Amino acid sequence: MRKIQRALAGILAAAVLVPSLSATARAAAPSVSTDEAVYVNLDYYGKPQKVNIVKGCDLNGADRFTDYGSYEKVTNMTNEAQPAVSGDSVSWKLPQGTGRFYYECTPKNGTVALPWSFDVSYKLNGVPTAADKLAGASGLVEIDIKTTPDKSAPEYYRDNLLLLVGTAVKMKDTLSVEAPGAQVQSLGDYKAVLFAGLPGEETTDVIRIGTNSFESVGVVMMMAPGTLEQMQAIKDLKEDKDTIKGSLDAVNDSVNEILGTLENMSGGLRQTQSGLSALDGARRSISSSKGGVYSSADKALADLSAMTVQTSALVPHLQKSQQLADDVSTTVNTMVQNVSVTGSCLASLSAAISRVRGDVNDLRDVLDGADGASGKRAALAKDLNTQLGTAKTTAKQLGALLSQMDDGSAQLGADMTKLQTAAGKVADAHPTDFSTQDLIKSLQAVGASLQTVQKSSSTLETALKAVLGQSDSLVDTGAETVGVLDAYLDALDDGTDSADDLLRHTNQLGGSLKDLLNISQSVIDNLTALNGTVNQYHDDTVGALKDTENLVGSLARSLASAQAFLTSLETAAKTSGSKLDDGTRQTLNGLISVLQKALSQIDGTSAVKNANHTIQSAVDKELDKFENQNNFLNLDAKAKPISFTSLKNASPSSIQIVLRTQEISKDEGNQGERDLERQENGSSVLDRIRSVFTKLWSAIASIFS
Repeated sequence: MRKIQRALAGILAAAVLVPSLSATARAAAPSVSTDEAVYVNLDYYGKPQKVNIVKGCDLNGADRFTDYGSYEKVTNMTNEAQPAVSGDSVSWKLPQGTGRFYYECTPKNGTVALPWSFDVSYKLNGVPTAADKLAGASGLVEIDIKTTPDKSAPEYYRDNLLLLVGTAVKMKDTLSVEAPGAQVQSLGDYKAVLFAGLPGEETTDVIRIGTNSFESVGVVMMMAPGTLEQMQAIKDLKEDKDTIKGSLDAVNDSVNEILGTLENMSGGLRQTQSGLSALDGARRSISSSKGGVYSSADKALADLSAMTVQTSALVPHLQKSQQLADDVSTTVNTMVQNVSVTGSCLASLSAAISRVRGDVNDLRDVLDGADGASGKRAALAKDLNTQLGTAKTTAKQLGALLSQMDDGSAQLGADMTKLQTAAGKVADAHPTDFSTQDLIKSLQAVGASLQTVQKSSSTLETALKAVLGQSDSLVDTGAETVGVLDAYLDALDDGTDSADDLLRHTNQLGGSLKDLLNISQSVIDNLTALNGTVNQYHDDTVGALKDTENLVGSLARSLASAQAFLTSLETAAKTSGSKLDDGTRQTLNGLISVLQKALSQIDGTSAVKNANHTIQSAVDKELDKFENQNNFLNLDAKAKPISFTSLKNASPSSIQIVLRTQEISKDEGNQGERDLERQENGSSVLDRIRSVFTKLWSAIASIFS
């Protein structure tokens, strides 16, 4: 920083002096151009005592212009023209041919804000001493100059004005000059001490002078904007700095986000690692138990093969069951037809018995009047013989029908046995097939009904056989009765009671036969209903058996296909099992190792984040430190200066500020304030302006010689 300040010291001296001493005409312009210089007289300690502003104008052919500012006094320093002051405006009307025009303005108190304030203190041999006590003092005199930026000054002054602080020390009675951080140059009998300050910088400059008789021309402070071409890159430098800082912040944020993402991934990676370890354990378990799996697979395949064979064997049984259902239906239909014929015979027999009973009753009536009805007895005896012949014929027919019914019942029982056997086999083969089980239940219900019919038929046959046996006896008895009727009639008078008993018993026998015939008719009706039931379910039963046959065939084919697939799968597993196990083991071990290394690296992200934060903090600290110390990076060499007196004024061609503290001299007459821009009353204006910088130029110019 001090090297920069020393380099700027010479540049600033030239920048301040050149525009102030220039008296050459500027290039022609359509309006007046102005140079402004502020001269401030300070007391010993840096407090402003008097402020004057000198404005030098290039009229560029104009003879009148207006200046703006709040002034206590305005003085023409070139000719006798007087200004016209109105409020904050000062209007000049100048004689023709006026060249460069100078006038002095004394601003009202507090209207000019300077970018720095100064605090100057003094020590003699290390002891703080009042400045007016140091004139002619012998020893080590220390001058401390504290420079403080004034934040109330306009931004242009704070960011663009460079500062030069210095003094000239006469070496006649001086033993030593020490100024840390300053540029010190010998100027004949003088030594020039120059300090430089950057915009917005707060500094404390120290000058130590060993002397036999101390005197000082005062401390001079000069301020001027940095407008050299080399300084135009400062603005670009600041923009680059801001870009770099923004990029660095963005990189830092991105790195932190990446590191944060990696840290957030650690939990998932650990879970993945744990899952892979568990998967590897499962692989080892499967690998160790694959022998048992293969053995179980072989047994399952054998069982599946046996089940396929057994299922295929069911198909012929189902086909036979369909034929059986057809046979049962045919047999039942035939039986019903026979029973129907038997029913008509039974009806005839019932009618005959009814007539026999009627005849017996009539005969009993006749017996009552046997004495007077012999002719009627003969007719009745003949009619009785006829009816007995008819009954005997009917009994023979009924016997033949009973024999047929007996054969049909036996055949029905055999068919039912076969049907139940087939249904049992189907049920055992398909314990979980609900449709098959429903079919079996229907068949079993039909079988139970057929068994009931068979039992009823057997009962009917037995009863009918008994009836037929009794009917034969009855017919024989009737015949014998007719045979002995005559004898009986002869002896009727003797045996009327016995005949009446016989007829009464015969009538009872006819009632029993009538009841038996009614029972037989009920059995026939039940057989007819059974036939209807069998016929009703015949088609559904056959269809169900066919569907079951198709289902069993499809199941057998599916089992065969599944057996072939599982056999191929087992063969493939046995063939590639070892390679698959080795590949899986190597893959899982590799993934677990990679995850372990990744987790090890992720564990170090906190250190990387800390290092990243440390780097950013260090860079920010240094950049902020430089920016907080001064406003150098805000300097804009292309920025147009602003007037010290009013923003209404056009931008000046140049501006500068010169300050000087009171001199310290043994010459009482020379002590006190000296106006920086004034000399004797008899001097010309140009001489008075140049006298301001006579001593400064003498002290500074030799630096560059």
